[in-house]
Amino acid sequence: MVEQNLESTLWLSPLVLDRGFGVQFRDDHVHVELSKNFKPEKGHRQELWNVIGDACERHDSRRVLVEGVLPEGERETSDVIDAGQKTATVPHLWLAFAIPDFQPTAQTELYETIAASRGVRVKFFTNRERALNWLRQNTPQ
Repeated sequence: MVEQNLESTLWLSPLVLDRGFGVQFRDDHVHVELSKNFKPEKGHRQELWNVIGDACERHDSRRVLVEGVLPEGERETSDVIDAGQKTATVPHLWLAFAIPDFQPTAQTELYETIAASRGVRVKFFTNRERALNWLRQNTPQ
């Protein structure tokens, strides 16, 4: 286990995930925690990406690790497209999802494709360490 330097962690949203997500900077990446009550609707997505974009700019980082719970259920194709486009709010982003028990779907593949068409690299993992390794090996810091 890697010890985390508390001096390098900056909380950008509260520990209690009252908005359904929390964002903080950890050493060399922006960390996003999604809770069970995160709502993937357009308004919530924009709020999430505004906070992530601000964290990336403040810390000059394009590495983002997302952990937690993906919202259940199927999404409309238009929602998946919008989500992929919103991901490009942060240019040249590398985004790793570390979601236990993740199973790829047509929707996650569409999300990756839409994001890639906007210059954002997205990859889903079931393991946090693999996700972080992918981020660190592929993005300059």
